[in-house]
Amino acid sequence: PTAVDTTDVSSTGCRRPPPSLVTVGGDVYVAYSMDAPEGTGVFFAHTMSGMVHSPVPVIYGERLVATAITADAKRVVVAYEEPNGRREQINLAISVSQGHLFETHTTASRSVDNATAPVVALRDSLLAISWITRGTDDSPPSRVVRVGRMGSWN
Repeated sequence: PTAVDTTDVSSTGCRRPPPSLVTVGGDVYVAYSMDAPEGTGVFFAHTMSGMVHSPVPVIYGERLVATAITADAKRVVVAYEEPNGRREQINLAISVSQGHLFETHTTASRSVDNATAPVVALRDSLLAISWITRGTDDSPPSRVVRVGRMGSWN
């Protein structure tokens, strides 16, 4: 086991949303939500050649939220539930610098959705994002999938 980030100041424990991770070759990329000393937010960290790089903030917010992550040799995409405001939506943070900086932030879910539980995948130039949406009536929740080319997301 390797500690990625030991700065959590909350008492949330196991009630915190679980981290999401993906591997690329021998490297591990992780996105997670926590109460850091500088504020609550979504963070990203990764290992390269066995070394853990310092965590990078993706976004700060009012509450802990679910995350999903995908990556390839240069790009990292973190999907997360919006941590601010009352509207439930799924946002994307896109890095083309292996997660050292998240250059693009955009909303992925539709304005009609109450979106939670993100899932994200990347292959070549295709990016797929998925979330669960609840209807406003008694209809059961459904999963929505959106697929596009990386150039159309950033």
